[in-house]
Amino acid sequence: MITLKVIVAWGAFALFHSVTVSEPYERWARRAMGGDRFRAYHRILFTLYSAAATAAVLLYVRSLPDLPLYRIDGWVRFLFHGAQLLGAGLLLWTPWDLKEFVGLRQWARYRKGEGAARDHDPPLFTGKGYALVRHPLYLGCSLLLAFHPVQTRNGAATAAAVVAYFYIGTFLEECRLVRTFGDAYREYQRRVPRFLPLPRP
Repeated sequence: MITLKVIVAWGAFALFHSVTVSEPYERWARRAMGGDRFRAYHRILFTLYSAAATAAVLLYVRSLPDLPLYRIDGWVRFLFHGAQLLGAGLLLWTPWDLKEFVGLRQWARYRKGEGAARDHDPPLFTGKGYALVRHPLYLGCSLLLAFHPVQTRNGAATAAAVVAYFYIGTFLEECRLVRTFGDAYREYQRRVPRFLPLPRP
C-alpha cells in the first residue's frame, strides 16, 4: 500500500507536469498573460511551480513509513557507481543552457528591452550526447537514480516512477520536436536511438 501511495504521488506530479508543458496550456497562458509577458515570465514561472510540485511530492514521500530494500556491497557496488559515473558523464557531455532552460535569460532580455524571445529557434543540435541517444539528459538522470547502491522501498518506487516518466515523456516531447524541426528531426530519429544506446537496425 505504501509503494502504491508513492507511485500515485509521482503519477499526480507527472500529470501536472505534462499538462503544464502541453501546447493547449501554453496557448491558454499566452492569452491570459499577453504575448510579451508570456515570453518573459512563462518559463521562469513554470520552473518555480515545477520545483514546488517536486518538493511537495518529495516531502510527502519522505513522510511515509519506509523500509530498507537492499544494500549493494563488494565489487558489485563499484559496478553500480560506475553506471552512475556514466550517467553523470553523460549529463556533463550534453550541452544545454541552464539559464535559458529555467527562464532567466528570457526574463533578463525582457528587462533590458530586447524582447524575451530569441530572434529565431536554435538549430537542431545532434552532437555530443545527442549523437548517442536522443534524450541524453533523461538517460543520465535515470542512470543516477536506478543504480544507487543503497536503496529503500520508497526510494526504489520513486526511482522507478521517475525513470518511467522520463521514458514516457520522450514520446510527448518528440511530438513537439517533430512539429518544430520537421524532416530534420525525423531523419535524426531514424539515425539515433531514443533512450538506450543500442545499435539501430
